[in-house]
Amino acid sequence: MIGIKIKQIPTGKWKENCYIISKSIGDALIIDPGDDKQKIEKYLDSNDFNVSAILNTHAHYDHIGAVKYLKDKYHIPFFLHSADERLLKTANLYIKLFDGSDLIKIPSVDYFYDQYNVQDAIDSFKVEVIFTPGHTQGSVCLFIDDCLFTGDTLLNGKIGRTDLPGGNKQVLNESLKIISKMPNQTNIYPGHGTSSTVGYELQYNNKFIQAIQ
Repeated sequence: MIGIKIKQIPTGKWKENCYIISKSIGDALIIDPGDDKQKIEKYLDSNDFNVSAILNTHAHYDHIGAVKYLKDKYHIPFFLHSADERLLKTANLYIKLFDGSDLIKIPSVDYFYDQYNVQDAIDSFKVEVIFTPGHTQGSVCLFIDDCLFTGDTLLNGKIGRTDLPGGNKQVLNESLKIISKMPNQTNIYPGHGTSSTVGYELQYNNKFIQAIQ
């Protein structure tokens, strides 16, 4: 039985999935708060959660828009892989190039996954960080209580794009091979779209199947 509750909150123009991971004792984590800070805040406050941290799978602008606001409000650390730090700092440039929407406030990173053990800052959840570059140079998947939060590395019926800043098709394929070796029953929660399982994607996601061959 899964010991966590997962709330999926689609945010922003691109319907990016922010996830709130919580336990019955009231502890919570935020994954990829991309936009719609008030919507995320309302859910957190209505449940009176004790929020431990913001964990991001990568730094594309549609995944980080609400980070600074939530980080400052709840006085919590923000985690990212150091290979995506440059991408984070140039997020507004890419908003101007690709989107044309309002610029965002760039958050500072408190801890880099590759330089600090996330478990030292979070004691209510068991979090395993899996380095899965390819969609971006610093993309990670987060394995929490038998659930894999894949960001934009693997999605339901799709794989991550590699034509965006930081993308590399060959590197992504190697990362997808890592995910393909996980148990079939592993639940995946992607950065866009609906949840799935590793087994389902191995059977029906043709792009995933081709990438790992």
